[in-house]
Amino acid sequence: MNKIRVVGLGMLLSAYLLSTNCLANTNKLKTHEEIKTISVESRDNYKNTIENEISIGNEKYKLKDIKEQENKVNLTKDKEIQETKIVNTNEKYLVLNQFETKKQIEEDGYIGSLELQIDSLDIKVNNSYTEQYKVTITKNYNNVTQNELNNIPKTIEQNGTTYYLTNPVWNVTQTQAVDGETIPSLYSGVMNYEGVKERTIVTSYIATANYKGTLEKETIENITIKTNYEEIPQEEKEYNLPAVTTASTGIIICSGIILLKRKNIKVYNYKDGIWQLVKRINISDNERIIDITPIMPTTSKYKICLSKKLYDKLVGENVTIKHYDQQFSYVIKDRKFEIFV
Repeated sequence: MNKIRVVGLGMLLSAYLLSTNCLANTNKLKTHEEIKTISVESRDNYKNTIENEISIGNEKYKLKDIKEQENKVNLTKDKEIQETKIVNTNEKYLVLNQFETKKQIEEDGYIGSLELQIDSLDIKVNNSYTEQYKVTITKNYNNVTQNELNNIPKTIEQNGTTYYLTNPVWNVTQTQAVDGETIPSLYSGVMNYEGVKERTIVTSYIATANYKGTLEKETIENITIKTNYEEIPQEEKEYNLPAVTTASTGIIICSGIILLKRKNIKVYNYKDGIWQLVKRINISDNERIIDITPIMPTTSKYKICLSKKLYDKLVGENVTIKHYDQQFSYVIKDRKFEIFV
């Protein structure tokens, strides 16, 4: 009869502990968010200061993720350029037709359209040469009694040009009979003069015109960094069990508590955003192998928690971490530490 009671009470104790653990695991973990807006240049320095773990009151939080948002702004600047072309005419509208009405510009990340400023057109001689050419004028003399050049000017100055008499032509306009002969009595004269002038021949023109407009570019003004933390689940608490008067049952409960307390290492695995207790182990002072090989498949991220007593004995010492057939040496520096396998 005592055996039945002992077994039954042991089953009740196990069920109580399991239900307590299940309830603890179903609690929703708290989250914490920190938001900081920084300059682009400070991005890397700021991210290096983000801590993997923080404490808020009595609770500890583990870094879950970091999100960045680039805050962009449009910048503008006025732009003016001048374009030059060699043309063969100085006719304004013919020259304007040789310029584009708009220009697409990209400069230092700025882009935009510049428009031709019609009133800015300027046309100047580019290449030219000087040539000489002959000019003529004619002077008529009527009813002249003699066909001589005595009274005819040999040169004429006109508009800065000197004209020289080159080809005088006389015509008889009236005759008379003298001693039975017909002789001229009046003449008309056509005096042809020639001169030399110079003129400039333009072979090409240089035309300049301005373009004006506004350029824009999108740039990162600053960066907003959101750091999300998630509460680290507390280690399993020791729960007070109801007092039992039966002597044999009391022995079993005490034995169970002693067995629990003998486990001086707890092994957690990080899965689905939380730390889950996957193993309790016990090592002696002389034994330096911590076997974290789990019973069920887990992730590669582990946290090992030593009891205070064990930590005090092993701090600064080397231990061996065993995971399946993999082993490596580790120096104990902290009571709680994380490893990847």
